[in-house]
Amino acid sequence: MKLTKLFSILVIALVTLSCSSSDDSSDTYNYNKDNLTGTYSLFAFKSKKVKTVDVDGFNVTTTTVSTGDTFNVTYKFDSNDILTMDGTYRVAEVKTQGGDSSQDAYIVVLNNETESYLVNASTFELTLADKTYKVSDFSRTGFKINYEKTTVEDNGDNTVFTEEWVFKK
Repeated sequence: MKLTKLFSILVIALVTLSCSSSDDSSDTYNYNKDNLTGTYSLFAFKSKKVKTVDVDGFNVTTTTVSTGDTFNVTYKFDSNDILTMDGTYRVAEVKTQGGDSSQDAYIVVLNNETESYLVNASTFELTLADKTYKVSDFSRTGFKINYEKTTVEDNGDNTVFTEEWVFKK
């Protein structure tokens, strides 16, 4: 009976060791230029701009939220550090100031437009033209990028701008 228990414990130990977490690392998909290279569809876009201006001693805040929809756009990251964008999408924009708001919508048309890009794998950053985005959720099927910039003018007026893009393969 003791030999059967000892044998059972040995089998369980071997099964446990053979299913260690080192097997899972073989399927990791690291963020780097080689893995980014390819064609993606734009899946989601959202930006927010909060501008605070001093008007005669009172802060007036204007918030503009832009949300993309109706996506028919491809983003092709080639191995020569060139991004080619082609297609259309609609942006719905809501601007709020005080208790008032206004709405607008427009279509963005990208006709095989190109810009340079740079991958910084060690910091999970992607630079597109002059903006550096933080990359998250990078996988074989897509990724997300986020940008944030705060501008403070000499007179104290400030603007906080954020945007998020989601791409899928």
